[in-house]
Amino acid sequence: MPHKKQVEFNIALVGGGFMAKAHSNAYHTIPYIYNKSNYHINLDSLSAATIEEATDAAQRYSFTNAYAGFGEAVSKGSINIVDICAADFIHKDIAVAALAHGKHVLCEKPLANSLADAKAMYEAAVRAGTKTMCGFNYRFVPAVRLAKTLLERGIMGRIYTFNGAYNQDSGAFDDIPLERLWYAYGSKASGVSYGIGSHIIDMARFLVGEIATVSGLMKIYTKERPSSKGPQKVMKEEEMLALVEFSNEASGMIKASAMAAGRKNQLTFEISCSKGSLSFDLEEPNYLNVFLKDSPVTQVSGFTKVNVTQIDREHPFMDVWWPRGHGIGWEHAHINEIAHFLDCVANNKDIEPYGATFKDGLRAIEIIEAIRLSEQSKSKVEVNIY
Repeated sequence: MPHKKQVEFNIALVGGGFMAKAHSNAYHTIPYIYNKSNYHINLDSLSAATIEEATDAAQRYSFTNAYAGFGEAVSKGSINIVDICAADFIHKDIAVAALAHGKHVLCEKPLANSLADAKAMYEAAVRAGTKTMCGFNYRFVPAVRLAKTLLERGIMGRIYTFNGAYNQDSGAFDDIPLERLWYAYGSKASGVSYGIGSHIIDMARFLVGEIATVSGLMKIYTKERPSSKGPQKVMKEEEMLALVEFSNEASGMIKASAMAAGRKNQLTFEISCSKGSLSFDLEEPNYLNVFLKDSPVTQVSGFTKVNVTQIDREHPFMDVWWPRGHGIGWEHAHINEIAHFLDCVANNKDIEPYGATFKDGLRAIEIIEAIRLSEQSKSKVEVNIY
């Protein structure tokens, strides 16, 4: 069999924070984990707000060039992939500029921090015709992908309900100062709905289908917080809750909270179906809990805790990872995700349905804004699809 032509990728990464670390880790890991791939990764440029921040991050993550601001890097002729790990409020400016220069673009979630910006990014992607992906990395957790497979194959039957939550305790206690609240402090703050609510909304769409209507709440429980400047009002929501109806007549409940005491980073869902149920908890990422009505052994009918690490059971992604029973963690979802993106670019494959496109990123924001409108109007709201 002839070898595929080797594709050269010159990467420009924008951002110097913890997501830049996660993505850089993926770029360094992919060549020896996904070692049969037909592309070569060159970490060309890293951009950040200041040249000092960019230089420090570029040296740490082994990028060749460092730039202050994103303009110079995304316009370089040699760059073919732009990876956006910067603050949410600047996603639109970076993506639109990169797409105008014909680059393929991977953008961390949320796609933007406003509906208008998300629409502009989607429109720019359509005009450019290049590959674009929104970084909903939890689609690439093996247990989540197994859940998707079981649902797609009809093994679980008709879906009745999806109950999902993304829980953290960033603001759970009244004495936490405003400066420590990622969702409520400074120009980067966009509330829990965008920051983590977008993840659980995308998960619901990925596993169940399109969300048609919402009845929602946006809550601020601690209206005032201590800060270095004295007490200050909290202006961004600390919790998002919604009752949702899907286009396929399934229903569900969705929650995103920074007020869940003791929960550091818990994404969880349970899906009830006509032939059984599935449940998942990111705090135990290598397990999918499966209940099937037609169990072959009636005496032990009930949920089975499946360790999703077995290539001999055709578990997702295990053909490139460790021997059975050797678990993987949070960072591996980013590795799987970025490897998928690079493969789609190198071999002209579709990002969807397993990867999230800019359209998926826009959908998540449309649903968040519908929940916000429902809170304001105190009524059920249909989700407007752009």
